[in-house]
Amino acid sequence: MSSKQNTRKNNYFLSSYIPNPKELRTIIISLTITICLFFIGILLISLNHQQLMMQDYKHYKIIVKQFGSISRILYFAVLAIYPVFLLLKWKRLKTIKWRNFQLKSFLQFLGKLVRKWHVPLALASTGAVFLHGYLAIIRGFEWDFTHITGILAIILLVFLLFMGLRRFKRKDKKWHFKLAIGFLILFMIHASF
Repeated sequence: MSSKQNTRKNNYFLSSYIPNPKELRTIIISLTITICLFFIGILLISLNHQQLMMQDYKHYKIIVKQFGSISRILYFAVLAIYPVFLLLKWKRLKTIKWRNFQLKSFLQFLGKLVRKWHVPLALASTGAVFLHGYLAIIRGFEWDFTHITGILAIILLVFLLFMGLRRFKRKDKKWHFKLAIGFLILFMIHASF
C-alpha cells in the first residue's frame, strides 16, 4: 500500500469522527508533532540511558517530575474549557458590566481560544505524560501508591482520549466530561505523593 493511500486511510479514520476539515487538519498536525516529540524524547532517553541510570535517585526523580509538572500545567489549560463554557451558559452573565467592558464578550473570546487549543494541548500533555510514565518505569517499577495511581491515571487517559473523539459527534453521552473529572482527581492524587 502506498504512503498516499495509507495517509488517506488514516485521514478517513479521523474524519469519520471529526467532520470539520479545519479541526481535522489542526488535530492531525498536533498529533503528528506530539508523536514526533515523543519519539525524539524516547530517542534522547535511549541515547542517555546509561547516564540516567547512574544518576542519584533524587536527581533522576526531579527529571521525571519535570515531565509530570509540564503535563499538569498543560492539562489545567485543557480543563479551562469547562468553567469557561459553564459561565457562558449562565443567564445573568449579560448583566455583568464594568463601564463599556462586558464580561460575556471577554468570555466568548476566551471560549473560542480554549476551544481552539483544547485538543492540541491535550495531545501535547498526553505525550508528556507518556514520557513521564516511561521514565518512571525504566528506573525501577514498584507496586506502591504513587506508581499504581499513575498507571490508573494513564489507563483512564486512554479512555478519555477515545471518548474525546466520540465527543466531536456528540456520541460520548458526556463520558468525556465524566472521565476528565475522574482523570483530574486521580492525576492530582498521583501528583501529590
